[in-house]
Amino acid sequence: MNIRRLMSKLIPCTLSTALLMIAAPFTGSADSTQINLKGDINTDGEVNTVDLSVTSLYLAGKAGISRQGFLNADMDEDGHVDSLDLILLRKTIIHPRLQYSSPPPDVTSSAYYATTTTATTTCCAATYVSPVTFDIEAYKQTHRATASAKPYRPSAQTYGPFLTDEDFITPPIKDMEGSLPTQGEAKIVMIYVDFPNCHYQWAPLSDTMYNITFGEEDPTNPNYPNESIRAFYQRSSKHSLDISGQVYRYTTEHDKEYYENDTHKRLFVNEVLDAMDDIIDYSQFDGNKDNVIDTVLISVPASAGDAEWWPCASNYYYDFDHLLDGTYLSYVIIGNDEIKSASDYEDFTTSYIHELGHCMGLPDYYLYDNRDSEGLHGSAGFDTMDELFSDFSCASKLMLGWYTGEQIQVYDGSDEQTFTLTNGQSDTGNCLIIPCGELDDNYRSEFLIVEYTTLGGNNSKLREHYWWRNTGSGVRVLHVEATDEYTPSGSNFLYRSGNDSATNFDLGKRFIRIVNDSNYDNLFRTGNTIDHSSYGFGFYDDFGLEKIDPGVEISVGDLTDDTYTVTISKKGLINGTNDIQYN
Repeated sequence: MNIRRLMSKLIPCTLSTALLMIAAPFTGSADSTQINLKGDINTDGEVNTVDLSVTSLYLAGKAGISRQGFLNADMDEDGHVDSLDLILLRKTIIHPRLQYSSPPPDVTSSAYYATTTTATTTCCAATYVSPVTFDIEAYKQTHRATASAKPYRPSAQTYGPFLTDEDFITPPIKDMEGSLPTQGEAKIVMIYVDFPNCHYQWAPLSDTMYNITFGEEDPTNPNYPNESIRAFYQRSSKHSLDISGQVYRYTTEHDKEYYENDTHKRLFVNEVLDAMDDIIDYSQFDGNKDNVIDTVLISVPASAGDAEWWPCASNYYYDFDHLLDGTYLSYVIIGNDEIKSASDYEDFTTSYIHELGHCMGLPDYYLYDNRDSEGLHGSAGFDTMDELFSDFSCASKLMLGWYTGEQIQVYDGSDEQTFTLTNGQSDTGNCLIIPCGELDDNYRSEFLIVEYTTLGGNNSKLREHYWWRNTGSGVRVLHVEATDEYTPSGSNFLYRSGNDSATNFDLGKRFIRIVNDSNYDNLFRTGNTIDHSSYGFGFYDDFGLEKIDPGVEISVGDLTDDTYTVTISKKGLINGTNDIQYN
């Protein structure tokens, strides 16, 4: 799903303003006839983020709900309220809207996360309302005395032939639940669909749609680096991935309302694909020859509305029971970001670049159920899985297999090692990994990853689209916890955004965090030192807090010929030994 695309549609009020994300309710009448509104957990006649909070608390055993609230919470009507209902509820809530506010909040402050929401408690058939307060500092204080204090002591290791291998690595994400290949050929069926009662404001020719989706790289295009979906992915993947496909047009048999109130739009998808079966040979859209269509992208008019048709990627693999030309259906993207004109289509390309990241297996990096919807902040906090109009970060590129073996540098626990970091937005862009203990051969473990990120290539429009945020070039450090878990549709990242039971509602372990997280300039440059005193530079303890000192410090050296040097040194050497002294 993608809630970030609205950022590009803001009208500036003043250059000094900053932005806060707030949830706008999907409203309904509050009279008694509306208390059975699906998703209205607190039966106030509205479906909004308060209902998300109450549902999360109920699932965590921290709040009760009324019988009607239970019925409204059972989104899939299977007689149970569980995490799937929570996911479905998220998808029914309208896009968050944006509001100007000054000054910007300090999201690194514990006070920023102390918030009160309303929970419903059932007692003796009467429903009472009571406040529930989340206080991250209190949580830390509670566990500080008992938190794991085990030190991290990196040791020299041999990480296999990939360290000198000039080929691209096997994507760690390859056997996860994504269907779109991340290397080689990837194929997309793109269908431009409208309804008898809902049409596109501008109907592009097939050649125009094709070029916007699958066109060649063109730095002279005014929409660069989003001149086409294919071109963006070629640059980001260091030309290891080539996305191609075909575009088609279709008008549905029924008005758009006929297909609504169905989270996954199964009736809609089945009609479109079955109706086009005589025209499309779906077996031609299986780039990696695994008998699964790589991805189907179905566009609908913007006027279809955000409440039902905002861009979302859904996995149909587990419940689609018929073949299309001998191939199965897996990921389908449906969305209402349309091509506005031959020169105005960045909302279309950037939105579906993000959704295709999901089809490859990446999670959202922004947060779902927190007042702070940003996953990553500041001048270092850009990744297209969190913010549109930006390149994939080194963490994403590693998972997608967009590094050659020699571009992945690993600190081996030596007393001191010096590395070079080249421009992350170039084909020679590399990264540096500091593992937490032994690095998993498939990178599905915890580690810190360092890169030199710039405003070139796929980041070249950051300043234009995020004028209220700091942007720039420099060294950034990301904390990744890529442990996986098995799900019915395949493996997935355990600490992905939205997996509240594992992430403690985003207060504990997360798939990705940024070191020195703040709303300001948080890139590192020549002369800077990064160590455990730097906010977030630590590994997770048993309670999901970044309390374990990595036992190293990073010194950022000179920037020469678009290359930074960084030196990693062990901290606290005692009598020349390799023992690490911890406070």
